[in-house]
Amino acid sequence: MLYYIHGYASGPNSAKGILFKEKLGAIPVKYMDGDEVDVGRCVENIKNAIKNDTRVILIGSSFGGFLSAKIALENRNVRSIVLLNPAVVPPDATVSDPSIPDKVVRDIQNSGLFEKKIPCDVYIVMSTRDELIPQEWVLKFAMFQEAIVKFIEDDHRISRNISLLPDIISTFLKYRE
Repeated sequence: MLYYIHGYASGPNSAKGILFKEKLGAIPVKYMDGDEVDVGRCVENIKNAIKNDTRVILIGSSFGGFLSAKIALENRNVRSIVLLNPAVVPPDATVSDPSIPDKVVRDIQNSGLFEKKIPCDVYIVMSTRDELIPQEWVLKFAMFQEAIVKFIEDDHRISRNISLLPDIISTFLKYRE
């Protein structure tokens, strides 16, 4: 089953959530409880949403991409992850973004995603004009994880080309067949 994991400042019923539900049959997952973000609680909420599925495919956008990768690192039922401009931060990176709590940044940096291979197929859609996540971080992650990357001329939210995402995701998932 396909599950959509939304971004930090988004929700399960965002434009992407609705699009992926309508076009791909994805289940948008609500993983945040209130305004305060706790990575451990977010991961547990997603794990609870997918716990009865043995053939999980996660589509994660931004912070949801990080969460999807973190879950796939530990959960053998995750068969593939499709990450849209994932919020991956190398352990040695310097981050100064006042909109994201320091604890969340530390949790992202200390996740092991740059030290351990994710045991499933990893696909990434990376915007060439992403104003939030530095390209070097995503490329370093993609190379370490041996991911298949599709570059798209767009911003972080993929606002201009959002309608292309279901076809891109479907193409990625055909690689598995």
